[in-house]
Amino acid sequence: MEERIIDKDELRKVRVTRTDGEQDVVDDALPEKPEEGEAELEAEYSVEFEGEEYDENLVGLTPTQLQEELERRERAAREAHEACEKLCAEGDAFAAAADWRAAEEKFEDARLHEPDSARAEEGLWKARTQDYTSDEALCTERVAREFASAGKAVRERVLGVFGEGMRAARAEARAEADPLREQVEAGQAERRGPFLANRNYYLARLFVSLGALALFVVGICVSAAFILRTQSAVPVVLTGAFGVLAFISLVCVVLFSRRSLVAVRLCRENERLSSTEEGARLAELEQKLLCLSLVLDAPAAEESAAEEREGQEERETE
Repeated sequence: MEERIIDKDELRKVRVTRTDGEQDVVDDALPEKPEEGEAELEAEYSVEFEGEEYDENLVGLTPTQLQEELERRERAAREAHEACEKLCAEGDAFAAAADWRAAEEKFEDARLHEPDSARAEEGLWKARTQDYTSDEALCTERVAREFASAGKAVRERVLGVFGEGMRAARAEARAEADPLREQVEAGQAERRGPFLANRNYYLARLFVSLGALALFVVGICVSAAFILRTQSAVPVVLTGAFGVLAFISLVCVVLFSRRSLVAVRLCRENERLSSTEEGARLAELEQKLLCLSLVLDAPAAEESAAEEREGQEERETE
């Protein structure tokens, strides 16, 4: 395996590794052309960046501009850290006074300045759990999703306090939700057929009424066109007859439109869990199970992903 390092403009280092199983010394720079008699290497190369992460925004800057940009970033990071520490101190004061809502707001603002602050994250979850005495906040989906992406130390702390009780609550909710789900789905299926038939009944009559209305309006226009062209009273009679029929059709359109809307709404309501008392309870249980799964399964998912990444790295190394 051959490893070479390119040092370009003292901005970044690129390690070029030949993955053909051989190992050679590390050169300071790559030769522009191979020496005479040296065969060109035909092998796959992988490029790895060493040191700081490569930043495209720094490419093309002069040394002076680069220095100014790095100083600006350092100054912004320092100011963000100072603002974060100030807000954390205010949050700690509110937490000491048991004003958990105000403390939570302060720590949330602190994380906006410095998202990776361990102090702000620890204070935030301390406030949300009221100093680890209540898991009520974890039962909301937004907070549960945030907890799923929280740091490992915070998750271990929270689960160490509430984990056992939340697992018991999940088991209890599943035991209640499974038979209730079958009951609700059976009721929906039983009502679905009559509701659909009722909807189709009124929609069909609505379309017929609309077609008749359009036809009678055309008849009015055609018969009215002949009123001034002939001395006969027939066009006047036809125009009046078509007008009466059009009015009756319009009444039918309004009537069937209202009933069609009611029928369509009944079909939609039947598919919603909240349309019945049992369905509303099932929706509540499923929401609770979702939050509990987000809270309890996040560490396992992370460990599984970490093991998968380690296995992939080992395979690539081999």
